[in-house]
This record gives sequence, C-alpha cells and structure tokens, in this order.
Amino acid sequence: MTVTTGEFDQAPSREGADVLGARPDIEVRLDDVRDDWDAVGLLASVADDAGDNRKRMSLDHVVTGHRNHGGYGDPDKRIPAVYPGSAPVRAANGLSPLVTVGGVDRPVIAILDTGIGQHPWFDEPGTVVLRDAQLDGQAIGTYPEEDVDAEREGRRDGAASPLDPYAGHGTFIAGVVHQTCPDAALLPVRVYGGDGTASEWDFARSLERLLEFHLRGLAGVSGYFPVDVVVIASGYYLEHPEDDDDYEGIYRGRLRDLRRAGVLVVVSAGNDGSTRKSFPAGWAPPVRRTSLGVVPSNAHDLNPDYTPLLGVAASNPDGTLADFSNDGPWIAAVRPGVQVLSTMPTTFDGAAEGERSADGLRQTADPDDFTHGYGTWSGTSFSAPRLAGELAVEIFTSRAAGRVPATDALGRVSDAWHAVTRVGDLYSEVPGVPV
Repeated sequence: MTVTTGEFDQAPSREGADVLGARPDIEVRLDDVRDDWDAVGLLASVADDAGDNRKRMSLDHVVTGHRNHGGYGDPDKRIPAVYPGSAPVRAANGLSPLVTVGGVDRPVIAILDTGIGQHPWFDEPGTVVLRDAQLDGQAIGTYPEEDVDAEREGRRDGAASPLDPYAGHGTFIAGVVHQTCPDAALLPVRVYGGDGTASEWDFARSLERLLEFHLRGLAGVSGYFPVDVVVIASGYYLEHPEDDDDYEGIYRGRLRDLRRAGVLVVVSAGNDGSTRKSFPAGWAPPVRRTSLGVVPSNAHDLNPDYTPLLGVAASNPDGTLADFSNDGPWIAAVRPGVQVLSTMPTTFDGAAEGERSADGLRQTADPDDFTHGYGTWSGTSFSAPRLAGELAVEIFTSRAAGRVPATDALGRVSDAWHAVTRVGDLYSEVPGVPV
C-alpha cells in the first residue's frame, strides 16, 4: 500500500510549463497482508501524525477499465462484425491536422485508455489520430511503452493465447467518437494495458502530464495544443461506501485542475448494475435528469470557474437503462451502450477458430478474428465517448459559425459550458457563465 500526499490546484507558470504535481512523501508498506487488515484505518493512524498534510492523503487505489459486456448478459464478449458503409466524412485538413482547410480549429478529444490501434480510419499519419504528441520527448501517458501494446498484439502470453480482456478497448472508443464527430482530432493517452488496470497514482500522473501539455498549447508553445474533452472509461470503488461523499485524493485534484483549465471531462458510470458510486464518476455533483435536461440538486454545485464532470450510463437499443449499467444521482446522461458497432485493430486475430460443418463447406464465425476492423461490444465504456463526441460536435459547429477559441483557461471554461448547454439533455445554463 502507498499513502500519498500533495498539493492540489497548482497555479500554472507563465508558459504553463512548470505546473507542479503531487509527489508521494509518505510511504507505508505492509509485507504480511491479513484478512483483517484495514487500509483505511492504517491511513487514519498515519494521518494523525501528518499535521497539515492529513487532508491531502489518500490510498493508492487500483483503477480498472470498466468491465464490459457482450450484451444481453454475455460478459466481456467482443464479437466480430461488418461495417457496411464508408468511413465517416470529415472536412479536409489545412496546413495542420488541427485545422480544417477552411481554417476551423478541430476539437481535440483525449482518450485515456489502452491507446489506438491500426485501422483504415486512423492509419493515415497526422490526420484523425495525433499519435506523435509528446511532452518533453516522452509519451503523455505513463503506461510503460516497452510493455506489450494492447492495441497492436492484443495478447501478453503469445500467439496461442486469447486476446487480453481490454485489448482493443481504446480503438473501440476512438471509433465511437469518430462516428459521432468525424471532425474531432483524437489524442491517445495510454494509461493501462490489456489487463485494464493502473494505480491511481499513475493515472493521476498521466492527467498531470496531459494538463501540462494542454497548458503549453494554450500558451502557444510550439509542438503543443489545447485539449477540449477528456474521455475516461475506468474507475474504482472506495473501501468504505460511507466515505463516498468526503473522499478527495490526488486523482480528484488532477481532474479539478483539468476542469479549471477549460477541459470537459466525460466518464463512464461502471458496469456492475449498481447504485454505488464508482470514481471518478462519483465525484460529479448530484443531479436530477428531467425531460428538460439535467437539473443540479444544488445550484451552487455548478462552479463557473470549472467545466462540469459528466458521468454517463448505458442504455439498450430501445432506450431503456441497460441491466449492467451503474446509475445514480451523480450520473448526468444516458447514451447507447449495448451491442455498439465500432472499430477494432486490424492486427487482431486470436487463438480461437470457427467450427467447420461436417461436409467442410460451412463454418461458424471466428470469434476473435477482427482483421476486417469492426466488432460489437457493450458497456458504459462506449456510452461515454458517444457523449464526448456530441460535445465535440457542438464545439466544432460553434467554431465553424465564427466563435474563436479562447486562449486562456477562463475563456476555455466558458467555451466548454457553451457546448454543454447545446447538448439537449444536459445543463441548460450555469450561473455566472455567459454562453
């Protein structure tokens, strides 16, 4: 177990290049883990001796990609599929992949997941996917680059093994965004591999690096650009549910920093069919979803200095809430999440094979051959990017109509709220923010 402390909401430097991050300065290790071990109690005892730092302490939780379902009760099943149409149509790039030939700045959506794999929609360098983006010469995401790429090989245990549980997860999310808003630019930030897990500390560090990248972009530093929307399809539960309303933590602080810098944060609700809060979705303020849009339980929860944190649940094709979807008053939206059709890496062909008929003339579908590039999958992981894409559509439409993107954090917050209020079932207004 690691107990971490650190400051939140650090002020950016003049160029946005020196944003400080929390660093672990207290570490507690337990070699003999017992069934009756109480990590939260141990944290409290350490905090008693920590003086002014106690409110900044947190456990280093394991963040897990929201376990997805094949639909209709079949867990974790990715099914190869056929996409009968053409690739989504987008405006031609101008001198930069971030700007259309007509001079409109594209919205940038950062996908914090397993990365984005090979696919015809994404393979042309520097167009849809911004694969070369780095911070000080290194990847923005903290997942080790030398580890097996869940979006290339898809298998950590060799060619004879099945695909990893989260192999293709990031590519699938990217396809949902691209279908919803073809004109968005996609920024892959690799935070975990095929097992779908990362420490909260590493996840927060990736967010910190993304924030630094964004701030340099706002400051006009060469090689950097601002980010408009972040998609997160993962989370964790607290050890004691009664602490849900009070828990802070480094992860929450980093999300707050991004939101204060004008980045919209869209997160999936989780797939346990539960009303229990999964974080980070659980950090969103309580709301009521009505026919007229989302209404905050307390108007003071909407801070004009921050963009909203938007949790998304999953619906069935008929619009009803999916049986696996988490839901609660902290969830702002419901989007399709069952049997979604999207992109899969064309490099994926697992060990399974289809079964031939007795006469050898027919065969069942190969259950893990995605070399044609498409599949169906279910989960709130794929509802969140649908909403992110809708927000990107509003951002792009506004810019095409002449709204010039702000170059400072407060202006970006206002721009973000402008997009939110134009998505029909979200907040219609926020006190103190001109939209």
